[in-house]
Amino acid sequence: MQICVFYTSPKLGDIILQLPFIKAISDHYNTKVILCINKHINIKKILEKQSYIESVIENPFRRGKFFILDVLNLSKELSKKKINHAFILEKTKGPVIACKLAKINKIYGFGIGSQKYLVDKKTRLSKEDLRYNYSDQSIKFLKKLNIPFNFNKKFLFLEEDEKNDFENRYKNLPKPWLCFAVDSTEENRIWPQKNFAELADKLIENNIAKTIFVINYENYKEYFKEIVKNSKFHDQFIDCKSLNRSQIFYLIDMCKFFVGIDSGPSCVSGALDKKTFCIIGPTDATLPRFNSMKKIISDIYDKSREVGIKRCGDNFVQNDSEVKTISVSKVFDTIVKNL
Repeated sequence: MQICVFYTSPKLGDIILQLPFIKAISDHYNTKVILCINKHINIKKILEKQSYIESVIENPFRRGKFFILDVLNLSKELSKKKINHAFILEKTKGPVIACKLAKINKIYGFGIGSQKYLVDKKTRLSKEDLRYNYSDQSIKFLKKLNIPFNFNKKFLFLEEDEKNDFENRYKNLPKPWLCFAVDSTEENRIWPQKNFAELADKLIENNIAKTIFVINYENYKEYFKEIVKNSKFHDQFIDCKSLNRSQIFYLIDMCKFFVGIDSGPSCVSGALDKKTFCIIGPTDATLPRFNSMKKIISDIYDKSREVGIKRCGDNFVQNDSEVKTISVSKVFDTIVKNL
């Protein structure tokens, strides 16, 4: 049996959140799977080293005038792989059309919208299921296939030699090492940088951390400079803005623990089974399911938004007013209690 699993989101966190379900499919059929992902994620080499993934197909999954070209190119790749079972962990139609063109025998997908005409009937979800988050949707999908799953494992493993080579760059820096992830493409999730600075000071003063690596990618503000400016320990921060995606994985893995907002790096930390403290903004706290992740929510967190009005996220607060209410002391106390 040759299986291909599809997930086309261009966001790092989204594909990482699907790893438990991808592994569940591999375990259920006792075979490695081919994984088809959006090429913009750029973590092919790391994913191909996982024990449950045979190889990775990348595709741009563009819309508009490039849609047909991308579908045709994907169908050619699928035909070469001689795939006979496809699992599409979403409602998009591009992968389904490519599977049909590649003459794949069994195609399982969410079956919402136009996709329903092209996938096996028994796995179809309903339009109502769009109100639930991506993890909930995949759970319902796998249950229809009687495929067991769990979130209590380590879903990402890194090569020891490459890990050691990367860690040697920083061998002269004092330990314990801590990783902060401080920004997001969605500004309503971002905890104030002065809070990160105050938290860092408390952790350093209590000998919980000695060197803090700061992951910051976006350019809304000069996040790293703002943290350093507000801290009493200017020389104990390392700016990681220049690191690529793979290096970020190694960085997270080498640190004693991770503190960050609800974004891609926090999902990576959870999948690595790293002790993860995730500061949740005005989003759905039930989306990440990794066992090693401790979620820190606001006192005004509203559980009703865990189900959307028409689709997941359409009732999220669009500003950072909620995440600002999470105090430094609450985050610090949670870390101390759970380390």
